[in-house]
Amino acid sequence: MNLPAQQIADLKDIARRVPLTLNRHMKGITEQLVGCPRHAIADLHLSLLNEDVPFPVATLKASALAHNSQWMSQYLRTANVSLAPHGKTTMSPELFALQHQDGCWGLTLATFQQVRAARRHGVKRIILANQAVGRQEIRYYLEQLRDDPTVEIFCYVDSLDGVQRFLETAHAMQVGRPLEVLIELGYPNGRAGCRSLEDVVAIAEAIRQSHGLIQLRGVAGFEGLYQSRVDEDRLALVRAFLQRIAEAALQLDQLRLFADAEVLLTAGGSAYYDLVIEAFGAVALSKPVRIVTRSGCYLTHDNGLYQALHAEWLERNLHSERLQPALEVWGQVLSLPEPTLMIVSVGKRDFGTDAGLPVPHHWIRPGSGLLELPSGCVIVATSDQHAHVRVPQGHRFHVGDCIGFGVSHPCTTFDKWQAIYLVSDDYSVLDVFQTMF
Repeated sequence: MNLPAQQIADLKDIARRVPLTLNRHMKGITEQLVGCPRHAIADLHLSLLNEDVPFPVATLKASALAHNSQWMSQYLRTANVSLAPHGKTTMSPELFALQHQDGCWGLTLATFQQVRAARRHGVKRIILANQAVGRQEIRYYLEQLRDDPTVEIFCYVDSLDGVQRFLETAHAMQVGRPLEVLIELGYPNGRAGCRSLEDVVAIAEAIRQSHGLIQLRGVAGFEGLYQSRVDEDRLALVRAFLQRIAEAALQLDQLRLFADAEVLLTAGGSAYYDLVIEAFGAVALSKPVRIVTRSGCYLTHDNGLYQALHAEWLERNLHSERLQPALEVWGQVLSLPEPTLMIVSVGKRDFGTDAGLPVPHHWIRPGSGLLELPSGCVIVATSDQHAHVRVPQGHRFHVGDCIGFGVSHPCTTFDKWQAIYLVSDDYSVLDVFQTMF
């Protein structure tokens, strides 16, 4: 998929709708950007190649973001499926704006704080892919429904106690609109979610008896944890679980327990959304069905966990176009204390290590441009602020060189940064994207 320069310009235009709030205490931010209006950032001609920013920094390649966004939009349009990407991956209002521009149906979030942050930036349709049980949290969601008739918030529930907690607050507030809920289905040794269809029906019956304070809009689940079952048939486990969600929806429909509206069937992390489409696409109910996938990592992709899972996806779908890794973390060489050891100024405070260590990918000598990274460079240990990199004997690295690392599992790298540079393929700074963790 070849992207014209106009599409990267469009990405910057989308970001300009978001207020820029940088300060000099943010990691990686140069003084020149403090107080600089967003539209003037590119005119500063900052470049990683010239060491114009203070390292360490995190970067997003504009070309990869544009490619990945179009890739997923095109794929789901062809499948006639909606996307509510998991916002917890990036918690970036600029990236939320890009996803909205590309036609995402809504946004998925996991916590009260995340929902409040997204609402502050104008997100109107939210799936809360988690159990809401706190009184203040439930009250906030009801206030949003009361104060803005265009807002939609879909909350998960997996117990009669959860229904009761919704009812207590909804009855006290009487906001005039029902709280819309999705019953979550789970699986043994998984996370939250009902473990039996009997429980699903009992919860749906309790919702029907709520006198319109709550209404049932669909069934939800999350199959992504199966990706760690390396010694089992993961695809068979995922398909069986998705079939149980489909069976739950069919049973609830036969009992007339859904609200008089389209039914949402939603699952799909960043590994198995094709299987979700396959399973839910076969479900025929008495009401219209909207299939909603929730992949969050597609937009930035990675160089580890999701790169491997995407390779499996490509094999299943015989697809030639690949997602491209957009997120990188850059540090400088601080020390070369041994012939085959290099210490770089990035560590656990700068990138996630939960799904594998980052991979050295790029090498810059400030003033000399990009150099070819020798093979055999690998992180062997990390400290809070240091990466211990094993390098080949006779290497040509210098103190002050810049090393770019591809990460594994972008979620746990984004939350290390308040500001991330949007860069061109030659590492010129185009913009700065913010996060709301």
